[in-house]
Amino acid sequence: MMGRKSGLVAISIRWLSVTASLLMVQSPRYSVDAFTSSRTHRRLFGLRLQPGERSVDCGCSRKSPRALFSSIADNDIGVTRSLPSELYNKLASRHHHIAKQISHPDSFIRPTEEWFHIYLSLSRSEKKRMYARLPNGISCIRRLGRHRLHEWLAFFLSDMVGLDHDQLRKMIVSRPQLLSYKLSNVQSTTAYFREELGLPSNEFASLLQAYPSVLMYSIDKRLRPTVDFLQNECGGGKDNWVSWERVYTLYPRVFSYSPEKTLHPKVNFLCNGDDGKSLGLNRSELSQVVAKFPPTLWLSEENLQSKLNFLSESLNLDGSELRSIIVSYPQILGLSLQNNLRHNMDFFLDASVQVVDPATLLLSGDKSQKKTNGPINCGLSRNQLKEFVIYQPALLAYSLENRLKPRISRMQEKNIFFYYCPKNL
Repeated sequence: MMGRKSGLVAISIRWLSVTASLLMVQSPRYSVDAFTSSRTHRRLFGLRLQPGERSVDCGCSRKSPRALFSSIADNDIGVTRSLPSELYNKLASRHHHIAKQISHPDSFIRPTEEWFHIYLSLSRSEKKRMYARLPNGISCIRRLGRHRLHEWLAFFLSDMVGLDHDQLRKMIVSRPQLLSYKLSNVQSTTAYFREELGLPSNEFASLLQAYPSVLMYSIDKRLRPTVDFLQNECGGGKDNWVSWERVYTLYPRVFSYSPEKTLHPKVNFLCNGDDGKSLGLNRSELSQVVAKFPPTLWLSEENLQSKLNFLSESLNLDGSELRSIIVSYPQILGLSLQNNLRHNMDFFLDASVQVVDPATLLLSGDKSQKKTNGPINCGLSRNQLKEFVIYQPALLAYSLENRLKPRISRMQEKNIFFYYCPKNL
């Protein structure tokens, strides 16, 4: 029986030593943190319940483990008063520096969630956002425990991942579900990106900031098949197309789409031109489109088809002309049909557009006053606009108010007809 008690005392000292040592590195204020579970609290302080007993005697009062922890957390009972004398003397003989620090008047037992908040320097608004995304967040943090959380956080701050403290805080606030994910799985995913794909730590840290949920995907069922798809289906092999790395580093959300259900069907839609509706891209053209605008792979077919039909019908484009526009500027497929494409095209085809004269507004000093300088003779024919768009497809993406109208107004002042201006306006 005495051997068993000695073992419990040794275990308790070991737990307390690890806890206090970790805290000395992390906080300038000496304190001892403990888990919130009553079992761990009893284990930490060497307290045992006898059969049928529902409370423990800590030497100063008789309380239930939860009530005892609550009172200690409120700093009502000092740490040294809560420790059995035998345990404290044993600790002082082996680790006198730790015993001296925990006997400090400011020492107290801190709940795990409070330690977690202080460790990450979470503000009140960040706590609110984090717990809104993580139901039962406090109970989850208590269940995980301080030791497991510390290992998890320390790994992300290590050189293997490369996150700094602010980046780690933002990542956890945006995706707190990661806390309950197994550290071994996170380490395996990190090794896949860092070692197998050769991703530098700074790029991997940026990837996690943009899309931290990538850590929750299976390597064999999602990550590796997606990378293989980018290498082989879009680029013709790892060595033949280096832009596949740019796709998943700048757009890591590509891993959220199934290769079988979304990515492969989209490639078939873009490359198969036998039905008269698709673009009929070859492998080289597909590589250019995906490298310039990766979201092409996950935009819906209805979305893409409506814009292709609009461009083809509005500008009388044949298949090769439409394909040339998409290959040179695939970002046009990401524009809004109503707010960008149709709006800009109506502007170029309208011969009586009224615009604000920027020089007049500057001289008047009243930016809210809108004066017109007469209609802009911007009424291009469809064939003329077609020439512009084939040469510079981004023309349909430029802002009317901030770029096109001020420049066309200035040309009108110089009696320059829009059709004769440089096509890279």
